[in-house]
Amino acid sequence: MRRTTPLAVAVTLAAALTAASCSSNSGGSERRSVDSEKPAADPAAAKEFRAVVEAARSTSVTISESLVLQDDGKRTVLVIDGPFDLAHGRGKLLVHAGGPIEQLDQIFVGDKAYLSTRKDQWLVTDRSKAESHHLLRAPLNDPQHLLAQIAATTKITKSSKDPVFGGAATRYRGALAYHALTSRTAEKTRGEIDGYRQDSEGAVLPVSVDAYVKQGRLALVRLDFKMDDDFAHVSLQLSDFGEPVEVTAPPSATPIAPPAEGALAFMTG
Repeated sequence: MRRTTPLAVAVTLAAALTAASCSSNSGGSERRSVDSEKPAADPAAAKEFRAVVEAARSTSVTISESLVLQDDGKRTVLVIDGPFDLAHGRGKLLVHAGGPIEQLDQIFVGDKAYLSTRKDQWLVTDRSKAESHHLLRAPLNDPQHLLAQIAATTKITKSSKDPVFGGAATRYRGALAYHALTSRTAEKTRGEIDGYRQDSEGAVLPVSVDAYVKQGRLALVRLDFKMDDDFAHVSLQLSDFGEPVEVTAPPSATPIAPPAEGALAFMTG
């Protein structure tokens, strides 16, 4: 498994996103004017987008994901990457983070997820029983769950502007609805999400989806949430479509319940 450490890149991304968030807080009247000019949802664009996402979920890819999270003034950055055969539920991920656990190896084979923070010492848990404990985190960092959320994007429109690939990609924009955000989340996390909904006077949580399709394939998806001083930014890049993924389950592992608290729970969602 690769031992690259792209954490510094994600920290730079965190600074850039924070600056963008700060600038977006100014000019309330201008923002309302822009919001009022947003195009209506496009059913044809939604059908196209969901077909592309489902195609990605039916093949193998290389995952490159970064997360920048801030809650109650505490900011954390995670980087997750590795090859994954989404069609057959097999893959391996390497998770980097600053904290008590700096690195976590994950291997997925069917419904089993293997976790290791030390060489040749593995834990194993049930993939289907895991829950998410943080907003915009997938249970056990499972990319299939994240892509299922993305497939549930609502209010989808197609944009002619492509600021990432210089016009080489088709850009889709939309929002994540409540049911997608709360899918397989722990009870405490759902309560926090409900609290955000109350703060926004019952409106759908402001979680935006910004996706780019290049040469007919899902190349990049950005999920963005911000409310007051709390925010979550997720960037998911997919590449190496259809390449073989070799995965072997560890010869031995200690069974555990899906992590629900502590450093390991944070590393796994």
